[in-house]
Amino acid sequence: MGWIQYEKVKWLQNNNPEVPGLVYKLTPTEEKVRKLKKVRDLWQDIIEVQEIRDVFTGQPVKKKKYDIDHFIPWSFVMNDELWNLMPMDASLNSSKSNRLPKWNPFFQNFAQNQYLMYQMIYDDMGIYKRFKGCYKDNLHSIWAGQELYRKGNSKEMFYNILEKNIIPVYDSARRQGYEIWDYS
Repeated sequence: MGWIQYEKVKWLQNNNPEVPGLVYKLTPTEEKVRKLKKVRDLWQDIIEVQEIRDVFTGQPVKKKKYDIDHFIPWSFVMNDELWNLMPMDASLNSSKSNRLPKWNPFFQNFAQNQYLMYQMIYDDMGIYKRFKGCYKDNLHSIWAGQELYRKGNSKEMFYNILEKNIIPVYDSARRQGYEIWDYS
């Protein structure tokens, strides 16, 4: 039975390439456990030493008074990959819900926070250890490990790698009917 299910999922994914994480969408709800604690711990350590601004408001993220949210909704990607996660104001998180943020200007703000995290990983051994702790649950994308988070990326290289890999997922979500969140 396991082999039949595996072959079915392979067929479905091959015939639905614009649906990321199809295998996860077919598993029972109780198996879709969110794994954000280590990411939250990582961002908390960063916020202790570096001001991080909310992607949408531009205001500083307050220590212990924020949510970890997905730039591209979890309901679409069905994973908790570090490259798609950000700290944000808790009340805005519920307002955003399962919608996409406008690409401009919010992607640049999101990429800035991701780059600040990237810099801190290599500047602070404690933060580096937190980052390594995210590997099991939050770093599965090969491109993220081999390109995005490799040591030595300039800011421009980092932004380009992130954009090159996230925009097709964003565009796919748009084509699948995900609404744009109108944050004004």
